[in-house]
Amino acid sequence: MIGNDIINTIGSGSGINSSQLINDLVTINDLPQEQRLDSREALLDAQISDYGLLRSALSTLESSIAQLSSPDTFDAKAVSVPDTSLLALTKLESSAAAGNYQIKVEQVAQSQSLSSAGYATADAEIGTGELTLRFGAWNGALDTFAVDAEKTGASIIIDETNNTLAGLRDAINGADIGVQASVVSDGGQYRLLLTSPSGATNELEISVAEDGNIAGLSDFAFTEVSQSLTQQQEGLNARLRVNGLQVERDSNNINDVIQGLEFDIFSASVTETVSISISADRSLAETGVRDFVAAYNTFLAETEKLVGYNEDSAEYGSLRNDSLANNLVDSVRNFIGAAVPGIGDGFTNLANLGIQTKLDGTLEINEDPERANTNFTAAMGANFDLVKALFTPSVSSDSSKIEVTGFSAQTSPGDYEVVITQHATKGELTGTAAAGFPLDTTGKDYSFDIAVNGVDASITLPDGVIYNSLADVATEIQSLINLDANIQQSRSLVSVTVDGGALSFVSDTYGKDSKIAIKAVGADTADLGLQVATGTNGLDVAGTVDGVAAFGFGNVLLPAINTNAEGLKFIIKDGATTANINFSRGFAGGMSSLINNYLDTKGLIAERETKFETDRVDIADDRTEVERRSDAYRARLESQFLAMELIVNNLNNTKSFLDGINDRLPFTSQN
Repeated sequence: MIGNDIINTIGSGSGINSSQLINDLVTINDLPQEQRLDSREALLDAQISDYGLLRSALSTLESSIAQLSSPDTFDAKAVSVPDTSLLALTKLESSAAAGNYQIKVEQVAQSQSLSSAGYATADAEIGTGELTLRFGAWNGALDTFAVDAEKTGASIIIDETNNTLAGLRDAINGADIGVQASVVSDGGQYRLLLTSPSGATNELEISVAEDGNIAGLSDFAFTEVSQSLTQQQEGLNARLRVNGLQVERDSNNINDVIQGLEFDIFSASVTETVSISISADRSLAETGVRDFVAAYNTFLAETEKLVGYNEDSAEYGSLRNDSLANNLVDSVRNFIGAAVPGIGDGFTNLANLGIQTKLDGTLEINEDPERANTNFTAAMGANFDLVKALFTPSVSSDSSKIEVTGFSAQTSPGDYEVVITQHATKGELTGTAAAGFPLDTTGKDYSFDIAVNGVDASITLPDGVIYNSLADVATEIQSLINLDANIQQSRSLVSVTVDGGALSFVSDTYGKDSKIAIKAVGADTADLGLQVATGTNGLDVAGTVDGVAAFGFGNVLLPAINTNAEGLKFIIKDGATTANINFSRGFAGGMSSLINNYLDTKGLIAERETKFETDRVDIADDRTEVERRSDAYRARLESQFLAMELIVNNLNNTKSFLDGINDRLPFTSQN
């Protein structure tokens, strides 16, 4: 320091080691503040570390409870099936119905395949225009096609950029409607081979509209009028018997015959029957409960070291006086012993299941056969449904027409009353009575522009077709509308039926945005009873939940924000009036929700850890302030000691001057 250098230069005439004394005084002055900051920092480091341990212990507890919050844990199933070449199981879900099933495979599903004439190369040029692919069923003679209006085909444009055999293959595959197109070599010639999805009603009708630029696209037509393609294989449904009941499916992947069981069939047999047995498997639930009890006891042991006395280190934990940590542990303990909110009867707490709290707070499972009323094994065996209801979230409605499809973290357990004040409707339009039948479209203009939910489509009945009934026309029009590219992209599908001798159009969506309009018609479209008209718009559902107006969108009703019912989602069906709704998170769901309040990225522990970061900055700032004050104190001491040394030095000089002065004064000199 500069002050010390000056003092040393002067020579410390006082005989005092001023530099050392200043250092000692500064050290003594700083020591209490440094010790205070060191203690704060040591405690903060310990708390940061212990909060990490607390978070880890809580995460482990959450992991153990997560399995118990899933109904699948309690609905687990086991299945047995003999070795067989007829079928193979691919999925067993918890929803599978327990029982014994005898399965006999009588016919496997088959895809229709169509082949074109031969071409010299895979890149041979074909015509241009538009191909329209529709699904349905051909009769045995291939002279009548029944379109399946519920299935969506595709319209494919072939122009100068893709008018080759390979280009057509790629365009069909690119339509992604399940039709497989390939170019195969057949003795030096190349043919387009089309394979539809399997099933008797997934056969193909392919109509062609050439654009007049390059001829030849009609070589790929397959309609009642023109069949340039050759059918190599017809489409067939899979046919099997389940406990004697015959069922048919269009695929060899059977996923909806036995609830919760999925299997693939490979071949048929007139003699072999496959026996499948499905049974409840409660071991997963029992293991889950036992694992949770063990995890909770471990959680208590670990957190006691943090908020209480740690016998291993013989000292109290760093979080002993931390309110958040103590509240966390108390909240978990209290939840363990409390009744689960939202459960009105049955098993309402862990004690009903035979899980008891000991004096030290840990849990034990009562398996004493002498205490049957609170015996875990007996409860799992005799009241398994009540055990499931205790642990898992549940939502119930006493009306089949008001369905609860979801809830959120904001939803409070309890009972709610839903009252419907306005039903949702779909946009619709009904024409006038149509002309007599049969109806021949040859040389006629049966076209119209329709808007479905605001999406436009232009529809034209094909030329040269005879329709025997208005129902046939309705099926055709529905197929053409839903086949339109704009309609498909917007998913604004429509159903067309016959109502009182007139065509009726109904959107498949509910709500005020659901609407249908005829915007233009062709010269002969009046024969169909259609004219320019605007239909009736749909309505959104309206209602209340516990007397508070809810938000309706289509047929979906949502409770108001910031109410206890917030987060519930209701699907309101036609004819619904009122319903009483009960919601419970279950023990596992409630515990998970409680834990998430602490563990969430914006939860209470994250807030406390953010405060720790702030405290670290504060300690660093305090240390800087201590250093600033210490430097000022040192400078003041150095200034004071410098002044002292100067005074002492001057006094020493005066003393030297005065020494022997009598010998130098006149009249006093000895000489």
